[in-house]
Formats: sequence, structure tokens, C-alpha cells
Amino acid sequence: MKKLVLAIMLVFALMTANTTISKCEVVAPDIKLPDANMSGGTPIMDAFKNRKTSDKFSKVPLNLQTLSDLLWAADGQNRPDGKRTAPSALNAQVISIYVAFPEGVYKYEPSSHTLNVFSKEDLRPILGKYPMVLLYVADLSKQSKYLASVDCGFIGQNVYLFSAANNLNTAFLYGVNSIALDAKLGLKLGQEVIFAQVVGYPPNVK
Repeated sequence: MKKLVLAIMLVFALMTANTTISKCEVVAPDIKLPDANMSGGTPIMDAFKNRKTSDKFSKVPLNLQTLSDLLWAADGQNRPDGKRTAPSALNAQVISIYVAFPEGVYKYEPSSHTLNVFSKEDLRPILGKYPMVLLYVADLSKQSKYLASVDCGFIGQNVYLFSAANNLNTAFLYGVNSIALDAKLGLKLGQEVIFAQVVGYPPNVK
């Protein structure tokens, strides 16, 4: 119990310092993300102009505020009724975002804007040598893979536009090894990693 309390205190201190995701932070059960910045920023037309795919990344991890803003932009709640920034066919909301770090995997919970620890295993090597990977898991027991893929495309484009507006590089990964990832994550019947997306600072950030 004492160790858990100390870990939670450490996470709080690190979050208030606007620091980066590190091995220290993933000791705690979950991370309550700081409130996302929902106003201002780059004009939308500039974001469209700057949108691009790049798989070249710095080794510097995203700071916690940027990660918070990214996940909210991707598929966070933007209305009191629980609806989100990304459209979903029939509002089924069958896509869950799992975030793969070197120290493990977290599941993003839009309702609480929290990263809940899911696995302590580094799954990034299954996809390549990337600093951080968003895994898009679909619950195909609730919606067809066709419609789930459309929903996932909306989320991916949100990430692209956020990245373009915040000087981040990103690449949408189509040919993911779903069998290996599903097994490693221990997903339930009907759940499947259908796509992934890499996000990070460009190589010139040290």
C-alpha cells in the first residue's frame, strides 16, 4: 500500500510538471491526464495544408500535455452526452485506443480522460522501431469490420490534423500483425487490432 501511494504521488508530481511519459510514470495503475486544450491553436486550413505522413521520429517522448491533447483530439468526449470528436456509425463507438510505450500498454478511457495500465509488455517491436504507437482495437461483436474501419479512419485523420497543427510526425499503419497483437493483448472474442498509428516529434527535436 505504501508503495502504491508513493507511486500515485510521483505521477501527480510529474503531471503537474508537464513532463514526459517515462518508466517512472507507468509504475502507477493508471494516469489521469491533464485537461486537454480545447481552444485556440492552428487554423484548420493551415492544418490541412501541413498534413503529411512521415515515419521519421525523434527519440524524445511526448510530454504529458501534448499526449492529453492528442488523445482528446483523436477520440475524446466533446459533449455532455458522451459523443466524441470522431464520428461513429450509429454512435456505436466500437474503437478503443491502446497506447504502446516502451514500458507497456495503456488503454485510453474517453469518459474519464484517463490512461489505464493494460500490459507491462513492450509491444512496439511487433510493429517496428517506433517511440509510441496508437493501437486501434475494434469490437466487431457490435459492428461490422467495414463500418469499424470507417470509424477508425476518422480517428486516424483527427490524429493527422492534430499532428500537422502541432509539429508532430505521424504515419497510419495498415498492415498490422493483428494475430500477434490480439494474442499479446489477450483480447476478448470479437475484438481485434485493425490498424495502428505512430505519432512522435520529428527527428530534429532533441
